[in-house]
Amino acid sequence: MPPTTDLGAGPAGPTDYTAYRNVVADSFSAWYGAGRDSWTAADTNERVTRFACDQSPAPVPGLRRRVLDVGCGRGHQSTAFAERLEADTTGLDLLDVWDAPPPARGTVRFRRTDFLDHVDEPLDLLVDNGCLHHQRREDWPGWAAHGAELLRPGGTLVVSVFLSPDGEITALPLQDGRLNWWLTERAVTDLYTAAGLAPLDRLVIDRDFAYRGHRLAYLALSFRKPHP
Repeated sequence: MPPTTDLGAGPAGPTDYTAYRNVVADSFSAWYGAGRDSWTAADTNERVTRFACDQSPAPVPGLRRRVLDVGCGRGHQSTAFAERLEADTTGLDLLDVWDAPPPARGTVRFRRTDFLDHVDEPLDLLVDNGCLHHQRREDWPGWAAHGAELLRPGGTLVVSVFLSPDGEITALPLQDGRLNWWLTERAVTDLYTAAGLAPLDRLVIDRDFAYRGHRLAYLALSFRKPHP
């Protein structure tokens, strides 16, 4: 079957957005508490960081780049963006588990809040490394639109997701209720182009992990907000 972009309805779960926020926060709190955040120091995370830095636009003359790291976790990637881009970076998460050392260049601040509640000055770079694929299906369009709204004209959005190995959008919910989605490139691209962004580049990152007979990968995509 060809990849589908029909957003349709997701699996059964909390019908209230705030209730599902609590499910996600509780799930990740348990994983961090048990030391199961293998993604924090993973090479795949570093590859997303390099890809995002490469996609970042040049700063506005006389100003530092402004970067938002959505779902920043312990904050190590936020610090990397500050140092490598000499940027003013904000790390955003539902939890306050950040423990990264201060950056050698640039600045980092951390905020505990939901992404859809976050307002900011126009951003040069927004990075969603592994958040979209945990959202309820009905919230995907609003998630993409909010990211696009936060960018300045010419700004870049980078999103990294679980790449579907079979060309289908598939829900793989955890027992605690947190959603995991295998997503197709077409579906993610359609979400962000519908939000007014233009595709830039892509990177497939091998996860060195097999599941249900599939070798899994991450897909990182970049998009640019056009100038008026």
